[in-house]
This record gives sequence, C-alpha cells and structure tokens, in this order.
Amino acid sequence: MKKIHLAIAIGAAVSASTTFASAAPTAEPGHTTKSISPVVTPAPAGEQVAPAPAAPKDKEPEMAPNSIYIEGLGAGLAYSLNYERMVIDDLAVRVGFSYLSFGASATTAAGTTSASASLITVPITASYTGVRSGKHSLELGAGTTLAFASGSVSGFGANSSGSGMMPFGDLIVGYRLHPVQHAGFNFRVGAMALIGKGLALSSGNPDNIGVLPWLYISLGASF
Repeated sequence: MKKIHLAIAIGAAVSASTTFASAAPTAEPGHTTKSISPVVTPAPAGEQVAPAPAAPKDKEPEMAPNSIYIEGLGAGLAYSLNYERMVIDDLAVRVGFSYLSFGASATTAAGTTSASASLITVPITASYTGVRSGKHSLELGAGTTLAFASGSVSGFGANSSGSGMMPFGDLIVGYRLHPVQHAGFNFRVGAMALIGKGLALSSGNPDNIGVLPWLYISLGASF
C-alpha cells in the first residue's frame, strides 16, 4: 500500500514540473533573448560642459534723481545756483546760474569818474558717480561754462561800454555725499581745472589758452 501512495506522489510531482516548463517562454530558433538597458549618450569629445551661471551681485541702490544746491567757487567762478538730474544710472547732468555786478566811482578836482561791470555765468557739466558705496561716491566730471561779461566807464565828458561772451571748459574730481532711495542732504567738495583763454595763476597773454586750478564746495538737497 505504501508503495502505491509513493508512486502516486512521484507521478504528481513530475506532472507539475512538466506543466511549469511548458508555460515558460522559449526563444524561437535562430534568435537569442537580449536584455534592455538604458541608453546613455556621451558628450562629444572635446566639448566642455557649460558652468552654472553665477548668482547676480547685489546692485547698489539708486541715487535720488533730483538735486538742488548752491556751489561756492566752482564752475560759476564765484558761486552758482544749480539744478542736477540723474539722467541714467551713475550719470548726473547739472545746469547752473550766477550773477555778479561791480561798480566804483572816484571824484577829483577835474570831475567824477565811474565804472561798472557785470558777469553772468551758466555752468553745464556732467558727472560720473559709478565708483561708490551706498551714498558715498567719487565724482568725475567735465563740462563748459558760458560767461557773459559787460562793462561801462564814464567820466570827463565821455562814456564807453562793451560786452562779450567767453566760454571755458571744466574738469572735475571730488567727493560726493548723495542720498539713495529717498530725499536727503547733498554735499560735494573737490578740485577743478578751468581751461580757457586768459586763464592762469599769473597774468599772461589774454589770447592764450591757459589752465586755472580751482576748488568747489556745494550744499543742497536731493529728492
């Protein structure tokens, strides 16, 4: 009886093994089974991978765009009242005005002699302020000043008068305190070179082009 049960168990095992083998996929004759792997495309030889873009640097805050100030000495010679505008980042353009009038008289036994003169100046300059940290900056500028002069003399029964315009150039280097992003106090100080006919530290030929070292200081407000 035990031999009959053992034979039945062996027969069942052989039958199950045969069924599993027949269910497994088989390759057709002449074909081989291939495994699929991901395709990696290598970079072309000699080509370098572009580095990641650098993070942008923090930009300096913008200067207050408008300024009104009074300048002592400077491009107006004695003084000037000025309006300035930041036309683009770090570039300021100003126009100013000044007026001076002089008069004198002398009386002698022969009579009275009088003389008067007036001077109007209109400075027009542009200044670069890109070398800066916050509201502190180096100022580098250049421009021109239009000078209108007139005068008259009378005495001894005679009168004489004349007028004319004399333009001259300006070169500027100095320090500027300029508020950023809001209204505030504006301060400038530095040195200038005035370039034009008859300008010099000592008297010379009025028809020769000369250079006159000059200073400037200004106080005002920006907004």
